Amino acid sequence: MENLFHDVRYAVRMLIKAPSFTAIAIVTLALGIGANTAIFSVVNAVLLRNLPYKNPDRLVLIWSVGRDGSPRDQLSFTDIDDYRTQNHVFENVVAFGDWTATFTGSGDPERIPGMQVGDGYFSLMGVTPMVGRGFLPDEQIEGKDQVIVLTYGLWQSRFGADPDIVGKQVQLSGKAYSVVGVTPKNFPMLPVTLVAGPAQFYRPVAEKHDDKERTSRHLRAIARLKPGVTLQRAQSDLQLINRHLAAQFPDEYSTTGVRAVQLQDDIATGLRPTLFVLSGAIGFLLLIACANVSNLLLARATSREKEMAIRSALGATRSRLVVQVLTESVLLAVLGGALGISLAIAGTHAIVGFGSKVIPQLTGVSVDLRVLQFTACLSLLAGICFGLVPALRVSMFGPNEMLKSGIRSTGKEHDVLRNLLAVAEIALSLVLLAGTGLLLRSFSKLLAVDPGFRSDHILTMDVGLPFAKYPAGSLKPLVFYRELLSRIGTLPAVESAGAVSILPLGTNFDTAGMEAEGFLHGPGETLYPERYIVTPGYFQAMGLRLVRGRFLTEGDNENAPLVVLVSETAAQRWWPGQDPLGRHVQVPGFDSGPQPWRTIAGVVQDVKQAGLDAPKTMQVYLPQAQYRDGSLTLVVRTKTDPLSVAGQVRQLVSGIDADQAVSNVTSMDDVLSGSLASRNFSTVLLGSLAGLGLLLSAIGVYGVLSYGVSQRTREIGIRMALGAARKDVLSLVIRQAFKLLWIGSVCGVVAALLLTRFMSSLLFGITAHDPLSFAGVTCFLMVVALVACYIPARRAARVDPMVALRYE
Repeated sequence: MENLFHDVRYAVRMLIKAPSFTAIAIVTLALGIGANTAIFSVVNAVLLRNLPYKNPDRLVLIWSVGRDGSPRDQLSFTDIDDYRTQNHVFENVVAFGDWTATFTGSGDPERIPGMQVGDGYFSLMGVTPMVGRGFLPDEQIEGKDQVIVLTYGLWQSRFGADPDIVGKQVQLSGKAYSVVGVTPKNFPMLPVTLVAGPAQFYRPVAEKHDDKERTSRHLRAIARLKPGVTLQRAQSDLQLINRHLAAQFPDEYSTTGVRAVQLQDDIATGLRPTLFVLSGAIGFLLLIACANVSNLLLARATSREKEMAIRSALGATRSRLVVQVLTESVLLAVLGGALGISLAIAGTHAIVGFGSKVIPQLTGVSVDLRVLQFTACLSLLAGICFGLVPALRVSMFGPNEMLKSGIRSTGKEHDVLRNLLAVAEIALSLVLLAGTGLLLRSFSKLLAVDPGFRSDHILTMDVGLPFAKYPAGSLKPLVFYRELLSRIGTLPAVESAGAVSILPLGTNFDTAGMEAEGFLHGPGETLYPERYIVTPGYFQAMGLRLVRGRFLTEGDNENAPLVVLVSETAAQRWWPGQDPLGRHVQVPGFDSGPQPWRTIAGVVQDVKQAGLDAPKTMQVYLPQAQYRDGSLTLVVRTKTDPLSVAGQVRQLVSGIDADQAVSNVTSMDDVLSGSLASRNFSTVLLGSLAGLGLLLSAIGVYGVLSYGVSQRTREIGIRMALGAARKDVLSLVIRQAFKLLWIGSVCGVVAALLLTRFMSSLLFGITAHDPLSFAGVTCFLMVVALVACYIPARRAARVDPMVALRYE
């Protein structure tokens, strides 16, 4: 212990004596360790930290496997009831889904996101309401379901924490609901990857669940495993139930499946590939930082050879010298780690601020105790790694050899080590740049995709007319939207206006099994196109292109023959090589009886619904006048900034019905950019790490060449004294640099070709071995590195021969 104390004290003195070296080493390490800590804080929050639920490892989500193989399709209430009653592995299975309502009666009307939940939801989540109670089984029956449970936050903000709130009536979307309970302040809500929340209140599901509703798949299910039951056993049990259902109902189940997944795994599904790539990137960045500092220590070790020789001559053993140098390197790592924590806190805040709006899992990410422990271990490991090579180098020679060599001798082994570290930095940097180049190329390909509409100058906002006041299928929703769109059209800044049930590139979908005239299919092979309910002005407002036939018009009203428009993909799928105009389709309606045939009046271009990177889908457009729906999204094309018109449109809505409120007010440009936000997040983060790695590599190459020039000053002076021109000296240094760059680039390309295949799932339109990306980043690296070489090369070319010849 006494020796350790002396080593630490001596290390502190030596670092203070070389402030420039110490500052550069600490900052370099801080950048590497800080970046690692910031990314690990995200990994910790999303992949490692336990969810805030009771026994979260036993919480399981149940998904339907879609006909197209999609693993996260929704379920019908009948599906969920079958899984709940027939399983042998779950304590309970509960349905849940979105349910946004307009609160009226106290204060201004307000659209508030909520959830509808099945029987036993609160007990399954391991929570008892703070005030009142949860839902009773009888309240899951339609007609007895007009009860709600408020969250603590909504109880505080809208009802002033009224202690007598239980039993009071509140107005939700035109209906009176009784408050039966309030959740605790720390009630763990489901993440917004599962609901359009965060949910501020809860109501019973209370939907029909008979055999006629099996294809009405718009709900989700959460379950709690019985103690000791594994996820694999639960999956087998659900598949057995699904096979029995497929035998009874082949049309509904023969081409679908069921899937169980732990809640935490489901939440992290979309982020896992990105986080794995970023974890590898920060590992490379730390290696670059360690190589850089190791090079600095090697250079410093050369200047301390005489000191080490004297210590050795005075009795210091080789192990004592190694421990001394390692002590200095670990002390540097500790100081770098301490500064790195500060950088990590700032970096984590930046990541959360940049990404939480588009990746909700990032909300709440912070530098906690586990992250600090990770930083401490990382700093210690880094200190040992970058200090080991210089420490072993110092102990390689005896005191006689070191005293004879003089302070400025280096030896070929020393140069080889420094050159190898510089090559390693270049190679690692190229791997990072290759990943960034692939993401940039992929992102540019994605931006070039035609979404099927013009996103510029479009204002969007949701208007949800309550069923109690505007029943589906009645004339009331039609009259409301006709009047509203007519008034919007008179605004000076408006070019055209329409409305649609589902906005493209949104998170919601509306698919329905449809029959097409002349299209034959087997059991369970019914096609499920996306269904859009639109007003006539929607196509002009969105800038959709007409392929054949005509658009919908005001003449396609409630008294006219039933018509629809279909997308190009739908027309080709149903009637390949044939004219679709005049043919007929059946679309499910508001009742379960036989549906009328509707005539195809036109074909419009395909629209990207699930995302710009999603495959083309079948789409069907129905006029609202012939398929009346009260929950639509306004689409307003403006002559100016679309958000500048939002206030006027909001006033028009209130002017027609003072009890209505709008929500999700935004521009279509923002919707489009939001659909790309997760890819943009990955690209920016990896690009930032690659840029930092490139900077450190350039500094490393500069350091190697600068040190080499200083060690060859006498040689350069002799060359110039014998007639060498400045350009010859410049060429000498550049050749040395180019050799390092060439070797490092070759190694980096080989490593990148092996490693970038792991990021294939993040790419669009290119392969993981895209030659243009690799060529571009290699050239970019060469240019940056050669620029870093220019300063030492120029200094070498300006050496005064007389000064150099006197150099000792």
